[in-house]
Amino acid sequence: MSELRFTSAQLTRCATRILAAARVPPDVARQVAGSLVGANLAGHDSHGVIRLLQYVRAVEKGEIDPHAEIEVVHESATTALLDAHWAFGQVAARRAMELAIAKAEAHDLAAVGLRNSAHIGRLGEYALLAAERGLIGFLTCNASQFVAPFGGLDRVFGTNPFAYAFPTGGQPLLVDFATTPAAEGKLRVALAKGQPIPEGWILDRNRQPTTNPADFYDGGVILPLGGYKGYGLLLVADLLGGALTGHGCTALPEHTTGNGVFLMAIRVEAFLPLAELTDTADRLFALVKSGSRAPGCEEILIPGEPEFRAQAQREREGIALPAETWRGLAALAAEHGVSEEELLA
Repeated sequence: MSELRFTSAQLTRCATRILAAARVPPDVARQVAGSLVGANLAGHDSHGVIRLLQYVRAVEKGEIDPHAEIEVVHESATTALLDAHWAFGQVAARRAMELAIAKAEAHDLAAVGLRNSAHIGRLGEYALLAAERGLIGFLTCNASQFVAPFGGLDRVFGTNPFAYAFPTGGQPLLVDFATTPAAEGKLRVALAKGQPIPEGWILDRNRQPTTNPADFYDGGVILPLGGYKGYGLLLVADLLGGALTGHGCTALPEHTTGNGVFLMAIRVEAFLPLAELTDTADRLFALVKSGSRAPGCEEILIPGEPEFRAQAQREREGIALPAETWRGLAALAAEHGVSEEELLA
């Protein structure tokens, strides 16, 4: 069997049990599990339960502190700097965006920095928190040292994603992308499925082009998105998420692991009525979608539509996991005294 299929509730229970068996507090285990399965539902398996092995190993090594208290280092009416003290990133990033939202609702605009956070997962999750409250949400972060600069061959940057979300008359606009051709987790997914990756994503250890995802984990390097343009965005994310927060830029000695994160929330009605923005957005999207299509294109999509459609489909049909991924999760659970039968109960 090449894959197994689970409902979101089943997969959330499995993830929660694995984390709880690794001595993660129940409320934290549920929040992290829900975030990971939410990524699976949105079609981003790269940020789903495939990350559980990474997270549990980080807990075992002391790189994640499941009991950490998030500290407000300093704040003003419209800004704050938080220190996660190596809490789970899903807990810390949600706290940071909720704080930005509260400040923006009171004072129109807010920016929050977050340092010493473990991997925060899918950025779109947090940008959507703002859009669902009628605000514009933005965040970026730096990450592990995987990516070469434009014209270079050494690992210097993370995949340094950006996410934006805007309220509309329907589903929010969600733009969520790595500043590389694909997130590193998509290499993990391709490896688990035994599939090649497109040309132009990575170079192997000899710095030759390759389509084998295993080559990245054998000393390879990921390339920036769009040449020098993606390289510029990599630098912006590293400076906002790493330098401005005090977390550290990825390639510099002060950076150790995890994500440095920069988040913003903007109250639309500080500029114009929310209904005016949503009407404009809806008319713009209708115009875009009604335009002439390039050969081979069945439909022009608005950013966010693939995720919302994937979620609806996977809620109906279940979430498919590669058998290799499930075997890894079952083995991880067994290490912590949870049998496969108990995992599925």
